[in-house]
Amino acid sequence: MWQRVLRLPPEYNYRVMLKRLTADPLHYINTETSEVKIPVSDGDKKEGILLRFYDTADGVEVEISGRYVSEQNALQTAANIFLWDRPLENIRQHFLSTDLKPLFEEFAGTPLVCEFETYGSLMKTIIHQQLNMSFAYTLSSRFVHTFGERVGDVWFYPKPEYTAELAPEKLQELQFSRRKAEYVIDTSKQIVEKKLDLAALKEKTNEEIIKTLTAIRGIGPWTAECFLLFGLGRENLLPAGDIGIQNGLKKLWNRDAKPSVEEVREMGQQWSPYASYAALYIWLSTEI
Repeated sequence: MWQRVLRLPPEYNYRVMLKRLTADPLHYINTETSEVKIPVSDGDKKEGILLRFYDTADGVEVEISGRYVSEQNALQTAANIFLWDRPLENIRQHFLSTDLKPLFEEFAGTPLVCEFETYGSLMKTIIHQQLNMSFAYTLSSRFVHTFGERVGDVWFYPKPEYTAELAPEKLQELQFSRRKAEYVIDTSKQIVEKKLDLAALKEKTNEEIIKTLTAIRGIGPWTAECFLLFGLGRENLLPAGDIGIQNGLKKLWNRDAKPSVEEVREMGQQWSPYASYAALYIWLSTEI
């Protein structure tokens, strides 16, 4: 067994971060002990890597431990998910001079966190399209419970090769609509056939990625933008058409009606280059 302790920025607000992660029932989270487990693959080995966050006299630390997968692979995976190299205090200071100041005071130091698997992020986002959050999580959980793999306390999404071979009827049995079942399967086929390279997307601009993804049947701008946010961790992305963001701004601005997409985009210009954090904190204001 190996174990590593990392020092994080003192403002790293892991408590709010962990609370938000509990929304997904597929996650292993213990808010009392500030623990989370993430799925890590290393060749044929799969393991749930344990992360335990805690406060010290000097700030915040995280203890990461595993047994079967390599330490290097696990640490890189954790860094890619939790993005602890981001300048959270600089980001907070940026927003203190904007209309989002109250949110960045209330949720100060809350980090942007990626979905635990890149392919899983894309599948989850497609599944969650145009659904209320409760049923969306029910559907993505059914998908993983039925076709994925559980290793200890951690769930792994099925591989695209497996999903690509499914018949739409198998997903319809889980209450997927016919079209959504086809979108999940067809997108997985594109990955298997190397028409869509998720790893290569990381090197492209936001605009290039949105153009690539929206060319795929069943993937619209909202799905592409949410994948950029939570699949790739892009820091300057604002899904202006998201209902949660519009409702959050309606509440923050004390409006009778939700702002339009155009208005959100116009106001969002002042949030650049950290618009993703604006989106995150606006969602937090509606969730916690």
